[in-house]
Amino acid sequence: MKNKNFTFLVPSYNCQNFIYKNSLKLIKKINKSKISYKIIFINDASSDNTLKELKRVKSKFKNISIISYKKNLGKSAALLVGLKRCKNNIVVFYDCDLPYFTYLPKVIKLLKRGKEFVTIDRRALKSKINRSKFNFYQISRFTISTIVNYIIAVTLIKNFKGDTQSGLKGFYLNEKFKKQNFISKKFFLDAEIIAFFSKENIKITSIPIKYEISEQSSIKIFDLSNFIYIYELLKIILLRKLIKFW
Repeated sequence: MKNKNFTFLVPSYNCQNFIYKNSLKLIKKINKSKISYKIIFINDASSDNTLKELKRVKSKFKNISIISYKKNLGKSAALLVGLKRCKNNIVVFYDCDLPYFTYLPKVIKLLKRGKEFVTIDRRALKSKINRSKFNFYQISRFTISTIVNYIIAVTLIKNFKGDTQSGLKGFYLNEKFKKQNFISKKFFLDAEIIAFFSKENIKITSIPIKYEISEQSSIKIFDLSNFIYIYELLKIILLRKLIKFW
């Protein structure tokens, strides 16, 4: 197998209040893993000072790159642009708020050992969720997430029934993957990528976790923009499953 060089893709949107601190925290954690790596931050048309804060980070470290847009593309579209810039053979998707941070070393370790796809899996049998103080928003978000994951599992994915939307996952790039035409522009690129690896009979290595559902999020339960996500998911299912668009 080739040398194990990592690229971390970090989509960033309106996160000026924490992106600088989180970037330093991420770099410190990665350095402890003693790997060759690059971090690409993708500023998806933030309307605040996210780009300015990212430039502060870049000025301090040589292995940091920034991709920035004036028009919001959506998380999936931003990650696809980042993927085109990847020259290393291992890619890690990581949300800018650094979810499941204590599990990052395990993700890196498994990828170094040659596991071809590693993901945090909130749906794993051994995963545990803190239900002690569930409010209405948390219950609603958990229920909707469970339904979406079930729909994806039964329509798109062959050998994996776990969590497709976690904010931390990594995989090996290969030539066939690079030639794929992915449909998602907003929210479901992760699911499409897992479906691709599953179809190729590549084992998805799950990491069970202990976690809580945030009481606040950019994801709103009663928001008309959610119909965009529903439309995109139905479009992916139609093209991938019914028309066999692989």
